[in-house]
Amino acid sequence: MTGRLKKKISTWVGLNSIHGRLTATAFFFIVGTAVAMGVVGFRYTISFEKARFHEHFQLLADYMASNAELGMLLGNKTLLDELAENMLKVQNVQRIEIIDHQGRIILQSDMTTEKILLGSVSAEVFSRPMTPTENPILGEEAKREILGEVRLNYSLGGLELLKTKLALAFLAIATLLTLVFTAVYLHISRAIRSPLKDLLKVAQKVSAGELNVRAEGGSLQETSTLANAFNEMLVALQLQRRKIQESNDLVARQKALAEVGRFSMTVAHEIKNPLAIIMGSLGPLRKQPEPEIKEKMLSFIDDEIERINKLIEDFLQFARPKPGSLRLQPVDALLTNLVSRIELFSHQVRVIIPFREYGRGKELKADTALLGQALLNIVRNALDATGQTGEVRVTIDCTGEELIFCVMDNGPGIKKDDFDKIFDPFFSKKAKGTGLGLAIAKEAIEAHSGSLTAHNQQGGGACFVLSLPLEKTGQTDGTDTDC
Repeated sequence: MTGRLKKKISTWVGLNSIHGRLTATAFFFIVGTAVAMGVVGFRYTISFEKARFHEHFQLLADYMASNAELGMLLGNKTLLDELAENMLKVQNVQRIEIIDHQGRIILQSDMTTEKILLGSVSAEVFSRPMTPTENPILGEEAKREILGEVRLNYSLGGLELLKTKLALAFLAIATLLTLVFTAVYLHISRAIRSPLKDLLKVAQKVSAGELNVRAEGGSLQETSTLANAFNEMLVALQLQRRKIQESNDLVARQKALAEVGRFSMTVAHEIKNPLAIIMGSLGPLRKQPEPEIKEKMLSFIDDEIERINKLIEDFLQFARPKPGSLRLQPVDALLTNLVSRIELFSHQVRVIIPFREYGRGKELKADTALLGQALLNIVRNALDATGQTGEVRVTIDCTGEELIFCVMDNGPGIKKDDFDKIFDPFFSKKAKGTGLGLAIAKEAIEAHSGSLTAHNQQGGGACFVLSLPLEKTGQTDGTDTDC
């Protein structure tokens, strides 16, 4: 028998659970005990009854022997026949033989001629004992004389009938005891199993997040104690969850207030400088300056107003980022759009694509506008780092699972202490930077389930790596590494 077949059989008969195993053990124990007690009791009872049966007929034989003395002394066969006839009337007595002291059969009487199972007993016939006064010569040595023997054969049919009745009685008692003890066990088992099943259902609901349920303890003290302990644990868990939720809400509120305060201070600081320049430029304008000075002051005012407008736009975009309308689109069409935007953005940007065909049937779930803005923010940051004479390279590569953009510049690179801050909002090393470009780009890329990382190149300059996951279309063209 294989292990799988044994497992199926165990599952079918319920032996793969504690309840099933205990039930099977209790059933076999009860049945075994009842059968053992029945067999032992039956054997002892039959042995006892057989001895009593034999003793009964032995007493009859002794009685007949004592009454056959006179007939044998007188040689009166009629008297012996009457004695035998009366004895044959006793139930189960089948044959009587009277034998003299020489071994001759004086009388033989049968109840039936059928061959049946017989038992046999015998008793010696003695003459009446004489007292010493009656026989003073022989004295006590001649008190009794053996006249012959009485043999009595009896039928064992009554004993066999008794055996049958006793066997049926013991079987009925064993069956009754088995049923009674099994019913008692099942009642006790149900009293234990029912609360445990209820506790299991409650535990499953709790694991699903429902904490308002409670377990029923049943009628037993042990299961009731277990259910009460479980319910107390649920109450404590609810209280603890409530406290944790309140603490999380408080921390989130404090964090939000802190962020708002920090953003407000940063925005106020960033707006203060352009306003100071605008106010400084308005002074000369009020004095009716010469056209050249007036034109210069108005240029200052336009630049600072544009700077304030840009700061507010970036701040609003970061504070309320667009969720993006992500939809499946071919990689080649998406790259064509993004490459066009990058090339039109600045003549200092050089795009390098190491493979000829953009997508080869691959698709990407993306918002083209949001993704293009994020990529341009990274390119703008690289251009600011290289200056007017530098160059920015954008390489686009495609593996079987990702679309990868690498934006590399030949600027001074990223300082070691700034790696953990470059994607934080309002962190900027530029005099007129808002510090929101890279933060907005990172949020936009993460909205596409992608990642944005940065590192310094060995030859100098920084490199930003943008990775986007491709959709698995199930199409194959003989290669697994390229798109």
